[in-house]
Amino acid sequence: MITIFYLTDWPQQAGWLPADERSWINEQLQKEKEAKKRLHSYSVWGALHNRDVILLTLCYFFAMSGSYGIAFWLPTILKRLSGLSDTKVTLLAALPYVAGFVTQQLNGWHSDRTGELRWHAAIPVVLCGVALSLAVIYGSNPAIAIALFVLVGASFYGFQPCFWAVPTLFLSESAAAASIGLINSVGNLGGFVGPLVMGYLAGRTHSFAAGLWYLVISLFLSGTLMLALELNIAARCLLRCKTFFSSAEAGIVFNVSLMCISCSSG
Repeated sequence: MITIFYLTDWPQQAGWLPADERSWINEQLQKEKEAKKRLHSYSVWGALHNRDVILLTLCYFFAMSGSYGIAFWLPTILKRLSGLSDTKVTLLAALPYVAGFVTQQLNGWHSDRTGELRWHAAIPVVLCGVALSLAVIYGSNPAIAIALFVLVGASFYGFQPCFWAVPTLFLSESAAAASIGLINSVGNLGGFVGPLVMGYLAGRTHSFAAGLWYLVISLFLSGTLMLALELNIAARCLLRCKTFFSSAEAGIVFNVSLMCISCSSG
């Protein structure tokens, strides 16, 4: 309800912002839009079959497959590991999300400070896979396994903010909207596949190990696909300019860099 009545479609409609801030935001958005158009102006169809958009879609599919597989089955796994009451298991199952809230802020902050996105998205999801694989290996030790599941949650939620900053780095307007819709809709199908495969393998093998290894592979694939992205050189330059310079300085540095890239490619 707060979103419907408080969040506006455009900065100029935000009455809760001072007029000078609304003007500044509009100006910056317009500059970014023009900069992206000078690099490459994607149509909706062009964006949907762009290599990096497809890689992001697959990356998100495998990430969601791993994440939802863990989320759906974690209480049952913790119950079997610990033998605790339902109330205590519920509290334990909340710990990965609390840890995830902290790492989400820290990883996003560090990504903004350094002007880097790809590694900041890939490392958490790979670390999530490593922690989950160790949880499978040390499953006979409840304390270690539970601690590793907390690390799994902490790692995965550090992936999200940096991942979603990538599409708008090289896409704008309708192309960005269509691409984000594709990534989100196809990617979230992994949220159906992960728990389904996990449940099937657990039923067939009478153990969680096989299903958890499937989730580990999914997470590793997600990290690998993230690193396979080939973000445009000038788009990366724009991100770093916005990070290390003021708005006016960033525009100057970016335009100089754009000329250098054009000359070297020409």
